[in-house]
This record gives sequence, structure tokens and C-alpha cells, in this order.
Amino acid sequence: MFTECRDVLREYLTQSGAAKNIYTSAKTLKASAESRVFAVLFENEVLTISKNKRIYTDISEKHKRQQKFERSLTFSVVIGEYTIEKVQEIYNKFLHNIQPGIYIDGNYVSIEPTAADWMDNEDTIIRAKCAVQITVVCRGGVYKDTDFAKADNVALTVNMPPM
Repeated sequence: MFTECRDVLREYLTQSGAAKNIYTSAKTLKASAESRVFAVLFENEVLTISKNKRIYTDISEKHKRQQKFERSLTFSVVIGEYTIEKVQEIYNKFLHNIQPGIYIDGNYVSIEPTAADWMDNEDTIIRAKCAVQITVVCRGGVYKDTDFAKADNVALTVNMPPM
């Protein structure tokens, strides 16, 4: 789930006009001497135990899916440019391009931008004149699928007491 979410956020950033290398490491981002910077940085992951169960039907039969853990991955998307107008333009395109979620191995993962922090050159560690840092949370889970017992595969034996 981590790589798929990171890659889709990089794709949304590229579609929005990120023309250069998109950093995925805070260390290389800080070391960058560029004024136009773009990054998708992993912040943290929160795991919670879940007891959610769902019943679904596919082409052949009914199945039961139990969510064992809920996963919440937090990423920071950084857009840094020469002017605030250019940052605003790329930011608006990014919010327009981002989808509410994606499917990973048949499981839905929601993608939710939750906050944005605007910075100018005094506030940021990067060399961009102005930047915005968007916090994006990806919520999914770890699932276990089980099948129901098939009634037609059960052999019944009835023992009748003698009369």
C-alpha cells in the first residue's frame, strides 16, 4: 500500500505541472539547491485493530472478508516555486487531479488531503521562494478472506434407533 500511494501522489503531482525531479526523501530535499522543488515525503503510519466484517459475492460464490487492521499512511506533498502565483496554480491543479481513492489488490484505499501549510522563503528549509506543504492521508486496511461452507458438499448420515 505504501508504494502504490506514494506513486499515485507522484503521478498527481506530475499531472499538475511538476516539471523536475520529485523527491521522496527529506534528506535529499534539504540538500537540494533548486528553487523549484517538488516532493512526496512519507510522514508516518498508524495501525489500529479492526473487527469489521463484510460479506460479498463474486461470480462463483459468497465470501466473508474480515478487516484485521486499519492502516492510515500520512504523506506530505511539497510544491515549491519562484512565485506564489505559480505555487497556487500547481496546488489548484493538484487538488483538481487528486482522486478520492484507488484500488490496491481489489481493496479500496481512500486518499484525503487534510491540511495545507503555506510558507515563504523565511519559513521553509528549502530554497524555494514560496511553497505549500499538503498533508495527505491514505486509509486502507489489511484483510483476510474466508469462504462459507458449501451445503452441497456435506454428507449426512442418519442413524435411526431400532424399533
